[in-house]
Amino acid sequence: MTNRITFFVSSVLMLFVLSTNNYADRKYFTRSYLANTLPQRAMEIEVWNTMRIGKTEGYYYRMQPRFELEYGATDRLTTSFYFNFNQVTASENSFNSNPLEFSSSSLELRYRLSDPGELFIDPALYFEFSYGGAELEYEPKIILSKRIGDIITVINLNAEIERKVIDYEHESNFELTAGVAYDLSHNIAIGLEFTNHRNYRDIFESEKNQATFLGPTFNIQTEELYFTINFLKQIGGSPATKSGLDLDGHENYEIRTILGINL
Repeated sequence: MTNRITFFVSSVLMLFVLSTNNYADRKYFTRSYLANTLPQRAMEIEVWNTMRIGKTEGYYYRMQPRFELEYGATDRLTTSFYFNFNQVTASENSFNSNPLEFSSSSLELRYRLSDPGELFIDPALYFEFSYGGAELEYEPKIILSKRIGDIITVINLNAEIERKVIDYEHESNFELTAGVAYDLSHNIAIGLEFTNHRNYRDIFESEKNQATFLGPTFNIQTEELYFTINFLKQIGGSPATKSGLDLDGHENYEIRTILGINL
């Protein structure tokens, strides 16, 4: 697993060495969206990969690739369509291994409510609809971000409702994400990201489990490409299964990478 991650990151950095030295709009975080949108008629391709590692017992590794196309419908409205995939490798525990397979497709709308800097905090609204054959998912989000010189801050409030198509059962979750980043130069930034994720029975009826994560983020950007990587460590959760962590409903570590290509 370590060799695969090292090869992927090395390949991405080589692309930046070979690319132009001009700069474009930044994607500072992997867990939170900024209140930024693409210019009208602009297009981007993004390749996401989320890796979730470690349960209470045995070996557990889950990989969730995502391939996304973004389009600026207007200067304030960005639309996205993407395909989601899932793979699980598990042994010596109660979790089942699954081969890499297509899991769902998603439509995303992100609307910027004001021009950057017009208000004290830059707000945006987000909605995502996903269809996976047996499941439907609805995901609204409130985005708040603020730039002060070379410092960028962000908070996202995210709710998600999942509905089983056949038996009409529901599950839901709520996530608070936040981050702060600092521009080291015109094309390199470092930061810190936080997330608290809570799973609920039915539609926010009663809480099943929750976990809090914290970890560093690195971003590099040129005019044609951008790459962001984040590493999260669970620092607390309930119900606790080991060392004050929830390693049943959540994982011990999470790694997310985003590679973007401006078209």
